[in-house]
Amino acid sequence: MPCCQKSYISIVFLDFTTCFPPCCPVTRPPPPPPPLRYPFHSFSSMEMNFLSPYTMSSIIEMASLLFCGPKLAACGLVLSIWGVIMLAMLGIFFTTHSAVLIEDVPFTEEDFKGEALQNIYSLYNKVGYNCFIAAVIYVGIGFLSFCQVRLNKRKEYLVH
Repeated sequence: MPCCQKSYISIVFLDFTTCFPPCCPVTRPPPPPPPLRYPFHSFSSMEMNFLSPYTMSSIIEMASLLFCGPKLAACGLVLSIWGVIMLAMLGIFFTTHSAVLIEDVPFTEEDFKGEALQNIYSLYNKVGYNCFIAAVIYVGIGFLSFCQVRLNKRKEYLVH
């Protein structure tokens, strides 16, 4: 006769149910749900004001600014360095009115009427300034990529 078929005693002790005689399989409660990954989702804005500084520091540590992997951050850094050098050189060459870059100046036939040379020089300067602006944008992207590289290196040394 299998155990616990007709008569058994069920004891509940701290969410642990056991069946006697001891040959029966033990019934265990389901595992608890996993903890929230970001505990600040469980607090309302009013409760956030009353949290202890220790709790707030642990919440701030969990909200990381890391959004790029190490390879993407390194690639962004290399491309940004190359972009800054290339665009700065193009900006210098356009503002010095290099004749080699005449094909890249967006002039029309109306620019040759009147003072043609001054119109072409102003177009050269506009293109040069646009290159300098793009180089500054690349500096910003390079700084962001550098920060991501540093955050990825710091993440490697953290003990989980």
